[in-house]
Amino acid sequence: MLAYLKKRPFIFFMIPGLIFYSVLIIYPILSAMQLSLFQWNGIGPRTFVGLGNYMELFGDERLMSQFVNALLNSLKLFGFTVFIQTPIQIILAYMVYSKMKGHRFAHVAIFAPQIICTPIIVFIHRLLLDANVGVFNKFFGAVGLDSLVRPWLGIPELGIFFIYVMITWGGVGIGMTFFLGAMKMINKDCLEAARIDGAGFWTRLVRVVLPQIKVTTINLILLGYIYSMTMFDFSYVLGGSTGGMDGSIDTLALFFYRIAFGDSNPVGGKLYENSIGMGTTIACLLFIMIFVIALLQLILMNRRSSEDGSRS
Repeated sequence: MLAYLKKRPFIFFMIPGLIFYSVLIIYPILSAMQLSLFQWNGIGPRTFVGLGNYMELFGDERLMSQFVNALLNSLKLFGFTVFIQTPIQIILAYMVYSKMKGHRFAHVAIFAPQIICTPIIVFIHRLLLDANVGVFNKFFGAVGLDSLVRPWLGIPELGIFFIYVMITWGGVGIGMTFFLGAMKMINKDCLEAARIDGAGFWTRLVRVVLPQIKVTTINLILLGYIYSMTMFDFSYVLGGSTGGMDGSIDTLALFFYRIAFGDSNPVGGKLYENSIGMGTTIACLLFIMIFVIALLQLILMNRRSSEDGSRS
């Protein structure tokens, strides 16, 4: 064993990090998986029920309906990220990268909302969308479109969309900065050759830039998926632990919080004696959904890297 370690001294440098990672990451995950097999309220004695919590989650009609609703809302957020936010981030990054007029100010202005905390972002948008003093309704009333005046935040069908508007306004600059960094690594000779061949501004983006920032795009989409599955703060600040009107802005992370720690239990107190047990069950399912997608992404990326290496 000592001879093996002497030939690989780098292992000694890995051990401290491995210990911290195991204590802070691996142990909590394994502990949560263990707790999901028990019926427990967080204070009294634990009762081993095996997969009983999972069976109850999928068998209880009200629990399952809330789980499905929260999952669909989280997937909607992910869909908005892929089809709306990511293209916006790429376009903004490309405009800054191309040094269009005012690009320095635009870069700072787009990134600036990132430093504003979530409660302030929600408060700003509540003022904009308020039924009585909101800017939107005031504008519609001023231009004679009184038919469009309505309590926007009280429309359940639009709740998750407004949540996403707040998320995008507050965080679009982060992804833009990542894409900008990836674009700065592109060989400028390729762009110049495309320009000489007659490729326009947007054609160069599609034909030259996008293929060379593909890895960054895939990684940010994965991060968008993880964030969508774990988003909690915006929904909680805007709608409380109940997830807004009819659960319109409920998410998986908020559903977990409501079951494990919420003051007003959504199923009439049935889970009071098993709040932590059922809460960790939901957390474990959320971890599995994130872990599987992340693992598939890593496998596909490694396979593609191997294929590119063999071709070269």
